[in-house]
Amino acid sequence: MRRLAVFVEGFTEVLFVEKLISEVAGAHRVVIEKRRISGGVLKPRQITVIEAAGPVDDQEFYILLYDCGGDHQVKPRIVEEHKSLTAAGYEKIIGLRDVRPHTAYNDIPLLERNLRAGIETTLTPVDFVLAVMEIEAWFLAECTHFPKIDPSITVAEIVAKLGFNPEVEDMALRLTPTEDLAKSYQIGGKTYAKPAQDTVACLDYSLLYLELTKKIPHLKNLVTSLDSFLTPLPS
Repeated sequence: MRRLAVFVEGFTEVLFVEKLISEVAGAHRVVIEKRRISGGVLKPRQITVIEAAGPVDDQEFYILLYDCGGDHQVKPRIVEEHKSLTAAGYEKIIGLRDVRPHTAYNDIPLLERNLRAGIETTLTPVDFVLAVMEIEAWFLAECTHFPKIDPSITVAEIVAKLGFNPEVEDMALRLTPTEDLAKSYQIGGKTYAKPAQDTVACLDYSLLYLELTKKIPHLKNLVTSLDSFLTPLPS
């Protein structure tokens, strides 16, 4: 069984990546386990199993998802686990985190360089992926999900009441996507709150995978990294 570990900043991202992988690979082909890492400075470091992997039958892929508890924790947690995951036979590690709130848009290239710096290249390969400025920008761009949250939330209403168009504008340029998403939901009297199970469930993953990757380079980076793992190895 081939193994992939994905480190993300919070549980919203855990749910999103789980759903994306299941939709892209086929739920019957993957076994997914969710863990949370906490502590390590002022209190002992602890790894908690949020949801254990299901029965292992003839699935092809074992996916380990880590909730790191913050964007700034994604790289340190990868560094901590890198040797043990390599020894356990993991083929690839992916780190996914937001740009906000600690990095400005113009500093994204510097952030990308800093994330790659110091990663041991003799161990399992690591791909870092940024959600610019937040993963909620991807949710905004997948605007067909809005009527599933509430029928009164439409692109036309968002344009009229909030002054931006998520269907045609680049949502990576929105400085506060979470706030934009919350205001969009308020049009229908709904709230947006993490871990955003309803939003994750309403997204069209075929649209994200096939179309929005053409518009959102960093989403394409994530999908490309996942694809390279999920592609069958040469026989």
